Amino acid sequence: MPETTSNADEAPQLGLRERKKQLTHRTIADAAYSLTLEHGLDKVTIDQIADRAFVSPRTVSNYFTSKEAAVVAAHNNEPVELLEGLEERPTDESPLHSLSIVLTTAIRGWSKEQLQQLREKEALVDRYPTLLPHRMAQFDELEDAIRDAIAARTEADPDTAAFPRLVAGAAATAVKTAIRVWSNTDGDAGSIAELVEQAFEELEAGLSHES
Repeated sequence: MPETTSNADEAPQLGLRERKKQLTHRTIADAAYSLTLEHGLDKVTIDQIADRAFVSPRTVSNYFTSKEAAVVAAHNNEPVELLEGLEERPTDESPLHSLSIVLTTAIRGWSKEQLQQLREKEALVDRYPTLLPHRMAQFDELEDAIRDAIAARTEADPDTAAFPRLVAGAAATAVKTAIRVWSNTDGDAGSIAELVEQAFEELEAGLSHES
């Protein structure tokens, strides 16, 4: 996941303690991920992850509930990054169209390294079914973030209003589907954004498939 920079006037800076926690979290996840690529998930232990991350096994367990959770957490694109710019979209624009624009813009900004890491992660999920619940949880987090954003935009209650949930569910599914198709078809660097865009076009058209 690329490092993001922010203006000091726009957002408060994280304290030293919080930054150290984020670094430890990322280091453990990266260690679990690289070990799994090298040796296979079944042969990776918490002790090995701790050793590579230069922390104690207890620290690994404090940050992650399992080695599977640590593996999937590596190189993850946070929802806040994917949804950057959504608040600036015109309020009279269709929420699905706004989401299509900001999500495809973010994905087109992914580097070749990020795309390779995504391909590797999807391959690991296919190979080791115990990773799947943790991967799906990441899409759930994206859906939750979208729901909150759409609720704020429409002045609706994110917990009780149906519209934000419907939009968020459709949008998160569009991203998940595009990534899966891209991975299964060995797509090139640019096609993943196009697949996301196509998925949103299908949604906005009402999924009225024509032969």
